[in-house]
Amino acid sequence: MSDGARLHGRMWPAERPDRAPILYFHGIQSHGGWYEWSAARLARVSGAAVLMADRRGSGLNRDARGDVADGGRWLADVTELADAALPAGRVRLAGVSWGGKLAAAWALAKPERVIDLLLLAPGIFPRVDLSFARKIEIGVSLVSGPTRPFEIPLSDPALFTSSAAAQAAIAADPLKLTHATARFLYHSSRLDRACARARAGAMRAPTTLLLAEHDRIIRNRETRHWAERVCGGRLRLRELAGAAHTLEFEEQTAEFEAELEAWAASGE
Repeated sequence: MSDGARLHGRMWPAERPDRAPILYFHGIQSHGGWYEWSAARLARVSGAAVLMADRRGSGLNRDARGDVADGGRWLADVTELADAALPAGRVRLAGVSWGGKLAAAWALAKPERVIDLLLLAPGIFPRVDLSFARKIEIGVSLVSGPTRPFEIPLSDPALFTSSAAAQAAIAADPLKLTHATARFLYHSSRLDRACARARAGAMRAPTTLLLAEHDRIIRNRETRHWAERVCGGRLRLRELAGAAHTLEFEEQTAEFEAELEAWAASGE
């Protein structure tokens, strides 16, 4: 990256170079390895390259775990990844959970670069949040020690999925991010607010929003209302019956796979 950081990740090469690449962004605790199943399907159906770089300080990236100096760096990383995939060209964006709000924020900031957007249970309105006392601690730490780590309140794998096998895989994952710095959490909350306060109709990219009926991590009603307001008539909304937050970890994935493939096939 332009600041010297090296990001690791996963890429599915294009079978059809004429198709716009897809940039895919993972959640706050997860990494690209959680979403190889969906990424592979997006690549297979679209024929486009799919690039899923692990967010700096997470997943395969061992340096500065759970840290970012400034939230603008996240958006700059997306811009540089888009330029690497297709210099100055238009790309497609997909984002799950925390990565959904990052994708949405970049699409709002760079509308001329985005063909369309797939949001999978985006984390703009969290149901699981830090306590008020912990937020006070973080506020103090922003002055006294901005790189002080705090536990991310997602330690229970059952928050992500109802599948016992997937819960066990999450619990055993050595790459999952369990702590983030005070400044990471501060800039993450600012990203929430920036997305939430977007004006009506601000999202110019056609957007597909997939929600999980039994999501325990995000608030579906607020997310739905936000998308209807910000996207206007350019929104396609589906709530998958019986599903938990991480859609591809559920035992029944046929409906989710159909939605993925429909979005993948619809691009330019």
